Amino acid sequence: MNKTLTFTNQLLFWGVLLSLQTLVGCSSNSDQLPTGEVHGTVTYLGKPLPAGSVTFIPDGTGKAAAGEIQADGTYTLTTYSKGDGATIGSHKVMIISEKDTSELPAESAEANVDLSLIPEKYGMSPKTSGLTAEVKAGDNEINFNLE
Repeated sequence: MNKTLTFTNQLLFWGVLLSLQTLVGCSSNSDQLPTGEVHGTVTYLGKPLPAGSVTFIPDGTGKAAAGEIQADGTYTLTTYSKGDGATIGSHKVMIISEKDTSELPAESAEANVDLSLIPEKYGMSPKTSGLTAEVKAGDNEINFNLE
């Protein structure tokens, strides 16, 4: 009877240990999919966009990645932590770029006209943009030349 109790205690010990390892694994970043660094330049009619955002939406599962367009038209994507890129795989892409009206009074006619610096199709939805990208492990330079 003493041997059975010892064997049962050993089973209980290993079961608890495995359960704790599983719980610790689930509470860490294990739900984060692998990413590839993504950066590039966005131009419209051959000129760099001075402001806006780029968003990559994965075709499968995963979190979207986004990045701010800098004054020189460059961007760097972030999914989980700054600059980590986008999840590996195929993505649909949206780009939004609008005039800065922060200095204009709200009632100004200029503040209430079409604010988009690019055709709205690029920022309306990932289905209408027509933009796609393939992200691979490692460094990815993905440029967008909008017309």
